[in-house]
Amino acid sequence: MVAAVTAGEGGVDHWGDWFKKEYRRPILFCALIAIAPVAYGYDGTYFTSLLETPVFVRQFGDPTGDGEYAISSSDQSLWVSIIQVGEVVGSLAAGPIGDFSGRKGGIFSAITLLAIGVVLQMIVIGSSALLTVGRLIAGAGIGIISNAAPLYLSEIPPVEIRGACVSSWQLMLAIGQVIGACVGLGSHNLSSTASWRIPVGINLVWVVLLFGVLFIVPESPRWLLYRGKEAKAERALAKIHGGSEYKDSLVQEQLAILNKAREEEAEASSSVSRWSDLYRNPVERRKFFATVGILVSQQISGVQFIFSYTTTFFALVGLKDTFIITIVVDVIEVVGVLASFFVVNRFGRRPLLIYTGIFMFITLVVVGCLGAVAGQGDFEPYLADHPSLGKAVAAMICLYVFAFNVAWGPLAWVVAAEMSTGRNRQKHLSIGTALFWVSAWAVTFTLPYLFQPADAGLGPMIGFIYAVGGFLSVAFVYFFIPETIGRTLEEINFMMEARIPTRQWKDFDLATVVARDEKKTARGTTEHVEMTHDGTAAVPKPRAKRFGSSLWTNNNNKEVIDGHGGITPTPASKEQPELNA
Repeated sequence: MVAAVTAGEGGVDHWGDWFKKEYRRPILFCALIAIAPVAYGYDGTYFTSLLETPVFVRQFGDPTGDGEYAISSSDQSLWVSIIQVGEVVGSLAAGPIGDFSGRKGGIFSAITLLAIGVVLQMIVIGSSALLTVGRLIAGAGIGIISNAAPLYLSEIPPVEIRGACVSSWQLMLAIGQVIGACVGLGSHNLSSTASWRIPVGINLVWVVLLFGVLFIVPESPRWLLYRGKEAKAERALAKIHGGSEYKDSLVQEQLAILNKAREEEAEASSSVSRWSDLYRNPVERRKFFATVGILVSQQISGVQFIFSYTTTFFALVGLKDTFIITIVVDVIEVVGVLASFFVVNRFGRRPLLIYTGIFMFITLVVVGCLGAVAGQGDFEPYLADHPSLGKAVAAMICLYVFAFNVAWGPLAWVVAAEMSTGRNRQKHLSIGTALFWVSAWAVTFTLPYLFQPADAGLGPMIGFIYAVGGFLSVAFVYFFIPETIGRTLEEINFMMEARIPTRQWKDFDLATVVARDEKKTARGTTEHVEMTHDGTAAVPKPRAKRFGSSLWTNNNNKEVIDGHGGITPTPASKEQPELNA
């Protein structure tokens, strides 16, 4: 068994490490798949700009009686939120599609639906029905993407760069938002149907790019092994590790680790993936609750109202040049995600989610207080007379967006992909993303009725509503989300099976537990993890030093426990790994 080259406990030690040979191919494949979230990010901002595009409003809106046209709150809610309905359907369908056809098969299904939905939206001018149906079908494609792409991004790279690769989902989503906002700014004043058909049609660019990507990237080795296709899994691993001089050794190591994890999981419960496990099996139930909870928690703090209604919201609070401000907000999102790459390995997933969640809660409370000054109902005249109030609201929104994208934007997807380990991970993430879209739909559908002066007229006071959601999100992370930084997916699954309490994960000495397990197995016992008198795992000791992406060492760093449970001498140098018999 080979000892893989490592860079530390939580990730690469230096930015130069990203260019090591063993990381180049995994990063390339993840970068190509990361085109998928651009489609998701693009949709939100390009469509909100259509709601302020004169030709689109005239062709799809209702006459107001004075020669002008307007889009009603009900139509705004329907068109913006219907895509989330499709995304819920797509997320639920992603489970069986992904189980049967793999991650690449899921992405192919997604881009097919997205292409159909885009064409339906463009073919008839002024048809609200086709626009609605087209957005519904396109949403189903994005729903499948939101399931298949994070799974792929979590299963391809080594543990040292896994967090950054999954976080690229949010980075590319934010870049998609910037593109959508820029396209909206550039086309909304055109005097022909090109003002809205160009933004809609650009969605086909992502379809074409992803179709080409599917011919380049390998299928997920984990999915192939769970489907019993070991030869194909070996070829996929060879393609992933093709840039390393230790390719053959790394491939055999990974195969051994994945097979061992699959065997242990089968011994602990069953090798068959069943929907009923999600609520009957206590370990699977914990994974399911964590996966669903973190994705729903990302949405209930109200980020979707910024994502879907930025331009409209800023116009209502009295700001000018709302298209430019929308681009600024989207650029802040990109900067926030880039900042997360610098801080996540320093602080970890759990603390960063908690601290930024508290900061977001504060900014939302401030927005609510500013809205309370303007009053409920006819708040627009007051904000027009007090432009500094609208600017203060915009400033708080910008701070909120930055904090969200430092942690909650990328890390919610990272944590969800990490918590949904084992044979049922496709099902966990399928339900998780479905409920994520349900939460997003609830925000986008209700928001116009909440903040529009003609309806509830809350205006910026909606900050109070979403602040409550932000508080609940922080509480959920504190009590239910463990620290997973530096753990392989197999380690996470092992610790889930061992039922390690949430707040003990960070310092849990997995090497000692595995060593004890091997000694007991050698004596003929079947006990897996030592438990205390109250039924929990033994009190953790200081965490063992990591060695490689899938092996563990003891505290003296003199022995390596390989994927088969054997104990072999530690190689003399990390840079010269040995192949052990």
